[in-house]
Amino acid sequence: MARYRTTILNPLPDAVLADALARMPADQHLIWNGRPCPGHPGSARALALRLINEIWEPVPLRILVSRAARLSGRSGLNPDTVRNAVRMHQSASYASYFLVRRTGLGDYVAVVDVPYPSSGGRLREGEVVLGRAGARYDGSGVLVCAVP
Repeated sequence: MARYRTTILNPLPDAVLADALARMPADQHLIWNGRPCPGHPGSARALALRLINEIWEPVPLRILVSRAARLSGRSGLNPDTVRNAVRMHQSASYASYFLVRRTGLGDYVAVVDVPYPSSGGRLREGEVVLGRAGARYDGSGVLVCAVP
C-alpha cells in the first residue's frame, strides 16, 4: 500500500503572509478545467488545489495562497508550500489546474509547459489557456468557444 505524508497545518503570522503575497506576481492565476485531479488526499498539493472551486475562472495565485494560509482559523499552509504544489502539479500526469498569466490583451497564457494536461495534448509555455472572449484550451492546440 502506498504511503504518503498527511499535511499538518501550522499557525501563520499575518506579517509572513503579507510578505509572501507582496513577492508574488500580481498577474499569475490558476485555472481549473473542471476535470478530476488524481492525488493523495491530505497532501499539501491536494489541500491547496481543492480550494479552487471555480471552473474556467481565473483565480489569482495570491487569492489561492491567502485561502490556503487560513484553512483553519489562523493556521494553514505556508505560502511557499502552496507555490511549490502549484508548480509540481504543472508537470503531473492529468494536470487539470493551469498556472497562467494575464496578458495586456486579456488572454490567459500558460506560465510553463504542461506536458500531460487532463484535457489532452501538451500545453506549451505562452499558449492561450483562456482567451479574452472565453475560448478555452481543449488539448489539441485549438481554442474552443464556450457555449453560454
